[in-house]
Parts: sequence; structure tokens; C-alpha cells
Amino acid sequence: MKSNTTSSSTHISSPDTAVSSPPQEWLLEYILPSNSSNKKEWTLQRVLLTTIAIILYVSAVIYVGISVLSDRGKELSSSPEVETCDIQESNNSCSSAEDTIHRGRVIDGKNVKASDLAQAYHAIKTEYANLAIHSSNSHNWQILSKHADGSTVSLLEHPTDVSCPYVRMTSIMPGTIQEVWNFLDLSNWESSMPKMDPFYEGLTIHGEYRHRGIHMKLARKTIKRLVTFGKRDFTFVSVSDHPRGDGAWVSGTVSVVTDQIPRMNGYVRAYQDSIAFYESLENTKDTNQPQMKLTIVFRIDLNDTRDGGDGGFVPMWAYVKTVGTTGMASVQNMKRQLELIAKDRESNNSDDDNRESTCDNSWLARIRNGSTQKC
Repeated sequence: MKSNTTSSSTHISSPDTAVSSPPQEWLLEYILPSNSSNKKEWTLQRVLLTTIAIILYVSAVIYVGISVLSDRGKELSSSPEVETCDIQESNNSCSSAEDTIHRGRVIDGKNVKASDLAQAYHAIKTEYANLAIHSSNSHNWQILSKHADGSTVSLLEHPTDVSCPYVRMTSIMPGTIQEVWNFLDLSNWESSMPKMDPFYEGLTIHGEYRHRGIHMKLARKTIKRLVTFGKRDFTFVSVSDHPRGDGAWVSGTVSVVTDQIPRMNGYVRAYQDSIAFYESLENTKDTNQPQMKLTIVFRIDLNDTRDGGDGGFVPMWAYVKTVGTTGMASVQNMKRQLELIAKDRESNNSDDDNRESTCDNSWLARIRNGSTQKC
């Protein structure tokens, strides 16, 4: 095979010509002189020699590759044993090798126990509380989006899993803690979640559990196609916890892996851990309406990296780049829905006041007017 470009390496000139030729061509000319009487035989020999040369080259490359892998394997086998981690007692990302990320807490067996679900929740509760509440961590957060009303969406890189960072959303919400709590409760997701998440598809509850005063629901959430990417399903335990010592209410969702909720055809398994903190505030100064502070810390992976998973192929760098915008949109959508709830509450209170003011104190007059309402 002749090359159309001149090699940059040093060439050996043929005795018969002063023009340099590519070394492989000169070699063939040296072995097979140009004055051969049988040109067909000469061409066949050239093809055979070229083929043999290619085979030898490929064999050498394979041999070198195998040698390198073998040496690497010896280095790994002779190195100290890498410390592994227990999925149920560790962070959501646990790996026995650099390129292996395990998502979700494994709940062994088909019979899920309340204690196992509680353990999965407590494994992240303290960690997320420190990231959400303690001011000592505030300087590590990078603000991705900030609204005029003071709402923020921030990002904190995970120390060992940069593709799956922590995200924190903080906002002052209209309404009482109980109203915001009810809005985010699973029982209201069918009405509230589509207004916050345009990709929300549905929710199924697979069991309810109680353990030492905390209420838990084992559930599956499904979401619609993400543009060109397939549908996702999340399997998690939703937890309603005791109020903290400082009075803040706490709820959370923790990804779990259990035989009770296997992978579903047509969906890619995704994973999300989140803890929400509900703090009371004084009523607004201008209108004396209730308000509260909501802080949510979460990590999410839209790809299935566990054994038997379908991958998912969503580039997590794209998620990291857009989570500030999408997170703020979700916060503002939630705030608007809570404002509507507050307006309904005010309207109902006003109607009650009007009924009381128009109620005749005389029971006899009420009977004459055909009213049985008590004042």
C-alpha cells in the first residue's frame, strides 16, 4: 500500500534511485525487484507480504495491551485492600472503585421492615441537616439563582461524587407550617405536584409504616419523558419526622432499592434523596399574614447506574448547569400555589365574619326569617 504523503522519518534510499521512498515501499522493492518477469505473481506476493505485516503489527499491539493490563492487575492485587462502605449506613453514593457509583439504600428481602426504612432515613438526616441549617457551611455553597423575594437555589459539590452535587432551595413561603407541610404531603401530590413539576406523571403508595414515632410511606413516583430521554421512576420512602429541638418540622424522601418495587418496563430507575425543614416565622408586618421558612436539600441522579440498570444517558453536567433555573421555577410555582391557598383562607374567614355580623341575635327573629343558623 502506497502513501500519498512523504514520511517525516529518515528514509533509506534505494541504490537504484536518488529519490527517497517510504520505507515499506523500498523494502518491497528490495525483496521483489521491479524486473520480475511475472507481474501477477509479483503483485500477489506484495499483497501477501502487506497482509502479513498488518497481522504482525496488530498482534504486537494486542500483546502490548495485554501486558499492560496484566501488569496493572498485578499492581491492584498487590496493593492494600480498598476500604468499602455499607450502603445502608453510608451516603447515597458509595463505591468500591473510582468508577462505580451505587445509588439507593438496599432493603433486603421482599418483606420490608419499618426499622430498615427508618435506618435508611436516619443515614442522611443528620448530614443534610448540617448542610441546610448550620451557618458554618454557608460559605461553601455556590448561589446558582436568586430571586427578588429572597429565594435562593445553591449548589455544593459532593466530596467524592462531583456528578451528583447537593442542591439547596430556600424561600419564605406564605402560610403556616401546617399548610406548607400539607401541600408537600404525598396525599396531595396528585393536585400539588403537577403545578410544581411539569414532568410529574404519577404516584403509587406501596405501604405505610411507623417506627418510634415517625410515619413512613414506601412509594414510587413516575415522571414523563425528559425531552429526548425516556421516562423515569423513583422508588423511595417518604418520612414525616418529629419536630427538631429548635421547633423546625422535618420531612424527607430517601431512595431505596427493594424487591417489593422492582424496575418497571418502559422506565429508567432514577434516584433522589431530599430533606425538608419547616421553620416558623413571625407574621408579615404589613398584612399580619402567617409565613414560614422552607429549606430543602437534595441530591438527584437521573441515570440508573446499578447492576441491571438501563443507564439513562442523561448528561449530569447538563443537569448541574440548569438546576438553578429549574429549581427556582419550582420554588416560585410552589409559592404562587400557596398564595392562592392563603387567599382562599382569607376569603373563607371573611365569609365567616360576614355571616356572624348579619346573624340576628334573637332566636325568635331567626325562626321568623326562616333561618336555623346559630350565631
